[in-house]
Order: sequence, then C-alpha cells, then structure tokens
Amino acid sequence: MCIPARAGPDPGSGVSMDRGISEAIVAAVWNEQWPLSGPMWDCEGRPVAVVYRGRWTAGSGPDFEGAMLALGDGHKLVTGSVEVHLRCADWWAHGHHTDPRYNSVALHVVMWPTGARAVTRSDGETVPTLVLADYITVPTHELLDKLPPLVGNLGTLSEEPCWQRTEHWPVERLLAHIEAAGDARLHARAALMEAGMAVGSPDDVFYQGVMDALGYSANRRPMRDLAALLPVTQLLALPLGPDEQERALLLEAVLLGAAGLLPSQRPLLGPLDWQSAQHAEELERLWSAHLPVLGLWSGGPKIAGWKMDRARPANWPPRRLAAAAHLLARLLWQRGGMLGPFVDAVGGAHSAHTARLAAHWTQLLTVPAQGYWATHADFGHPLSGQGEGEGGAALIGRSRAADMVVNVLLPTMLAYADRTDDDNLRRTAQAVYASYPKLSENRITRAMADEALGPHRKGAITTARQQQGLIHLYRLYCEARRCYECPISGIRGMSSRPLS
Repeated sequence: MCIPARAGPDPGSGVSMDRGISEAIVAAVWNEQWPLSGPMWDCEGRPVAVVYRGRWTAGSGPDFEGAMLALGDGHKLVTGSVEVHLRCADWWAHGHHTDPRYNSVALHVVMWPTGARAVTRSDGETVPTLVLADYITVPTHELLDKLPPLVGNLGTLSEEPCWQRTEHWPVERLLAHIEAAGDARLHARAALMEAGMAVGSPDDVFYQGVMDALGYSANRRPMRDLAALLPVTQLLALPLGPDEQERALLLEAVLLGAAGLLPSQRPLLGPLDWQSAQHAEELERLWSAHLPVLGLWSGGPKIAGWKMDRARPANWPPRRLAAAAHLLARLLWQRGGMLGPFVDAVGGAHSAHTARLAAHWTQLLTVPAQGYWATHADFGHPLSGQGEGEGGAALIGRSRAADMVVNVLLPTMLAYADRTDDDNLRRTAQAVYASYPKLSENRITRAMADEALGPHRKGAITTARQQQGLIHLYRLYCEARRCYECPISGIRGMSSRPLS
C-alpha cells in the first residue's frame, strides 16, 4: 500500500474523491504538470522527478509515451511510458498486468491510492506508482473549474510550442527545413532497401515492404515474419496459371495456411456460416495440396503474434492476407517481376507525366472489394455495414495504396535506381515524391503540424514529402528531446530574434 508522502502538501488537503474527476482530468494534470508542487515521491517513498512528461497517445496502449523520469534515490534517468488512472486498482481492473503492450510503462500515475498494491507488468517487472492527490495545490472545485478546458492540450508535444518562437519566420523558410527532412527520410529508407538488395532480390525487398505496410501498426511483425517464411522464389514455385482470380485464391490459401489463420488451425474460431464454410473448404484443400511444393508440412511452425483487438475488423489479419494475395496475383505475373509494371511506366519526369505516373502507381497497388472478403472481416465474421461487390470495403483502398507508394515503392525504386545506375528512374522517383499529394493524417503529422506551424499556418502542409519531413523531425528530435539541435524549434539563434 502507499505510504504517506514525505514532503509537499498535507495529504489531508489533497483532492477529494469527486465524481466529476475523470481520467481525462488526471491526464490533463500530468500533461500540464499543474497544479502540482514537488518534490514528489512514489508509493514506496522513492523520489520521482519529471524531466519530460511524455506525449499523449490518444489510442490503445499506455497513455503517454517517451517520458523521461528521474527515479529513486540515485535519480536514475529512465525513458518509458506513463499510464494514468483514477485509482491504483484500475491497473488490474483494466487488465494491464497481462497485456504486453504495457511492458514499456515506467511509471503508474493515479489520482488516489485506492486499492494500492505492487503494480506489475506482464514481463514480471514492477512499476512505481505516483499518487497525484498528495501534490495538487488547489481545492477540488478549482481543479474542476480550470482543468477541463486544458484537456484539449493533450497531444501537444511541448509546453511551449515551437511555432510561438518561429511565427516571425516566413512560412517558406519552415517548409524548406521540413522538405529537407522529408528528403532525408526518403534516402534513409532507400538506404535500408539497398542494403536488403545486397542479400536478396529487388522483388523480395519490395514484397517485404508491402507485407509490412499491410500489417498496419498492430501486425507488422507477423507480416514480416510471413514474408521471410515465404519469399518470392518460393511463391513462384507454385503453379500460378494465367487466370488472375485462380492465382489469387491459391496465394490466399498459402498465405493464410503458413500464417496459421485457416479455420482448421484455429480451434477457438467457432462455427462458420455456410458462405464461410464453403470458402474455407476450398482454401484448406489448396493449402494441403501445395504444402509439398513449398517445402512445408501441416504440423510445421506457424507465424505467431497476430492481433485483432488493435485493428478495425476491415483490417483484421485474414483480410489483410487476402489483400496481399490479390496484389501478389497481379504483380508476380508481370514481365520484369513485381517491380516490372512500375519501372516500365517510367518516362520523362516532366510535371504532367509525374502526376499521371503517381496516379498510375497508386492504382496498381489498389485492390477493390471482391469475392468473399468484400463482406467478411474473418471466417464467420461478416463485415458489418458493408455491401456486396463494389459497395464493400476495398481490400486495399486508395489511402493505403498511397501510403505504400510513398513509404515502400518510392524508396525501393530509388534503391533500385542506385544499384542499376539508372539516372532517369532516380530523377523520376524523386520528382514523384516531391509532388505526391498529402496522405491521410496520423497522430504524428497532426501533432507536428500544430507544433511546427501553429493554428494559422498548419494548412501549409500539402504534400506527402512535407508530412514525411514532419515525421522525420519528430523521430530525430522530438522523441529524444533534442530541441536545441532541431532546425525548426526556433531555439537556434534566438538572440538574433527581432525585439517586439
């Protein structure tokens, strides 16, 4: 249980257990670090100092990531996540003690010590708990009056946003730094692709990147493991005939079987409707028939780590693998391999051609809704709210295809151009990258646009290259709190800033 705080406000004058206080209020207190008065101690009487409170994630998993904390009598600097609750007991009530996603948590922050006991993660590590009520300096009614408006600040990257220090800069100056960072991210990715081509074929590198992208955030690792288990050379050993739909069905059976996601491999799946049972029967037959060709066996190791609780049903792993099967059925049949149709489409990199080429490449990576998976998320699980055929959710929609062009295809093309010394391909890939339209927003690009450009100029981000630049700056500087080195923080040369 928590021992009394050794310093700070009288625990008896802390925040009362008012029903109006929610986890969002606790998160706002932690985000603002107000109205807190230190020094602070955890429940075992060990010092806790906040170097950086972390970044609000607004999603599943720990509430704040990338926090920097000085913990214990030795003031050991620890980087990790922070999980916020109303009461100590909520850690177990929410199942975090068995959830590997919370193994990065370095500090458990609560408002009250109700149900206090040692907090453990699924990896067996113990996490210190900090009770905020002992250190809040205002009465409950004032907290409830002033904190709710500050909940909207969750997600800001720093206490003083960079745009406040650079609002006197021309927007072109900021965008030049952001675009340079975008180019650095492209070339860093291309270098990784080229390193992969030193030990594997360009098609394998592209295929692995596509599988990684189709795994989204929750299933990237198992998708990569599956691509390693079934490289392109093995897939080409299959009897892939001239009919694209038949190729897709065979590849679907092979991918799902090797992944361990066929119904016969999942005893907890439950009963299937007639349509699912019929589709599953065909896939099981193809999987069993082609195991010898692949050099696999029915009782062999299957890919582990598939997650469905962190993805929308339309993005569940079986459906993602069906999408991959259709894409492979299209590209493996092409002259010149998987990269063939993309390389063959390259001509002069003038602006009109570049826009058409970008649209063509995006279309090549799009897979419309079709067949069984137009209406199903998994075997026996209908895709609610989706119609048949063209009315269903696309297997790979334009948004995901666009992400794959920017994050997979263009770095692969650039690496391939460097290995083959193809200047035209290199120029074309760079031209498409420079002008490719803005992708769907994510939490990093949204937060960085707010951080770097502020409320009045964040609309200046109009291209994928600029978004990639924001991500690169975030990874390189914001995550590591290297603000003094960042070219858009406004800290460099502050002494030369004009006086107001």
